[in-house]
Amino acid sequence: MNRNRTFNIASIGFLPIVIALASPVWAQERPASSLPLTLEDAVRRAVEHNPDLAIVRLGVDVEAARLSGTRGAFAPLFSTALGRTGTAAAPISTLLGTEPVTSGEWFSLTGVRQRLRRGGGTWSVNWEASRTSTNDPLRSFDPALGSGLLLAFSQPLLRDRKIDTPRHDYEIAQRGQQTSELRFRESVAQTVAAVKLAYWTLKAAVANVTVQQRSLELAQDLVRENRARVQIGQAPPVDLTQAEAEVATRRENLIRAETTAKDAEDHLRRLIMDPSDGDFWSVRLDPTAEPAGGPPPDVDRALAGALAGRYDLARARQDFADADSNVALYTNQKMPDVRFEASYRGGGLGGSQLLRTGAFPGTIVGRADRGFADTIGQSFTNDFSNWSVGLTMSYPIGESYEKANLAKAQVERQQVAYRIESLRLQIVEAIRQAGRQVQSTSQRVDAARAGEALAEQRLQDERRRFDAGLSTTFLVTQAQRDLLQAEVNLLQAMLDHQSSLVTFEAVQVASPAAPGDAIGIRGSAIVAIPTQTPRGLFRSGGQ
Repeated sequence: MNRNRTFNIASIGFLPIVIALASPVWAQERPASSLPLTLEDAVRRAVEHNPDLAIVRLGVDVEAARLSGTRGAFAPLFSTALGRTGTAAAPISTLLGTEPVTSGEWFSLTGVRQRLRRGGGTWSVNWEASRTSTNDPLRSFDPALGSGLLLAFSQPLLRDRKIDTPRHDYEIAQRGQQTSELRFRESVAQTVAAVKLAYWTLKAAVANVTVQQRSLELAQDLVRENRARVQIGQAPPVDLTQAEAEVATRRENLIRAETTAKDAEDHLRRLIMDPSDGDFWSVRLDPTAEPAGGPPPDVDRALAGALAGRYDLARARQDFADADSNVALYTNQKMPDVRFEASYRGGGLGGSQLLRTGAFPGTIVGRADRGFADTIGQSFTNDFSNWSVGLTMSYPIGESYEKANLAKAQVERQQVAYRIESLRLQIVEAIRQAGRQVQSTSQRVDAARAGEALAEQRLQDERRRFDAGLSTTFLVTQAQRDLLQAEVNLLQAMLDHQSSLVTFEAVQVASPAAPGDAIGIRGSAIVAIPTQTPRGLFRSGGQ
């Protein structure tokens, strides 16, 4: 079979296409402005302007923002506070009299803490400063200046060491961004396929208008001949009535064909137009591309490529990786929570020191001032320091939340694995079916072309017999109808063949878009996971 000859409309002597370009009736009902449109130009316009694709493209940005948000769980967190407090307490000894003991304090707290991306540990550095004044006669400093430096570190040894919730969410967000890019590419492939189908549908619809116009003109010619014959008595009036009835029927068919062509044009226009260009609705789209031939489809090669890189299968593999991460997380969460805790605190004390003499509580005989700079320096010495090093461990007894989640995650991972296998079977079936459609529609084009040529020959023969008085109006009309049907069949076969080529190309990279599918932005919300502040390990009530 010569496939190049099959696809080239210009080489088959398809006269209606030429007539369509010159038809005055069709040109009068079309807008004055015309846009010659190649298939490549239509695809480019769709990729640049299609609003549905813009929605999916923004979905990629949404997933990128989500990834950035999950990365924020590992960013250093700065915190600070400034305040003043005041207290009035009853005296704790008769030596202090009966007046309340009052104190007032200015304080500030500043710190930085961070969760580590490797190992799951957390560290913190905090600085405290205060100024306290009081009427307590037992105090040695009034006002008293205080400062303190606290260093702390907490490291999980079993649970949360290899993976924890922030790192799990970060991995999921990374794959979510990759999935959104795959979804965008899949949407592009589906949109390109839709544009190509709409393009060839418009091309066929315009050609069908030409076919219907030609058929109407043939019927009108027969009416003129029958009218002349009736006037000179060579034919009965019923022949004229029959021919006129046929003209009315074919005029109705032409109106239907023109409406279908306009609907096809609007469908293509919606896919490729720039929404901001309101004038685009008034421009006539003139599809100039012609179908091109090609070698027979290589189904085996197409199968290998689709099973390796089809976008929906790649997204399903990402879903399996997510499910596997869930299993890894909840497996880790079942382990005992054993942590190494360490902390160090250095303090400083200064202000106005009260110098006393005599028996307790003593008589104030003077003051010794120590500035805040001395207090800060003292915080980095061991004068007022404490430290802690130790291990903590916790483990739930009996059934736990983590065990239930692990069982659920394992089932979901198995479900995704079966879904991948099912999708692979669907891909194989779809590509094999698409390959058969290419072959069968190619054979249909050859058969329809032969039928059209025979119908044309039969009409010519019937016209010669009619002119010689050996045929009837009914037989000529029937031959015209047969030719019309043969031409429509050829158009439909060529459209189906082009559609099968587009489908065979598209199913190798993406699944067909189901009717009514809504393109939307997917992805979960960003959940903030606060960084814990390690405080060290101290015995309750200890010194």
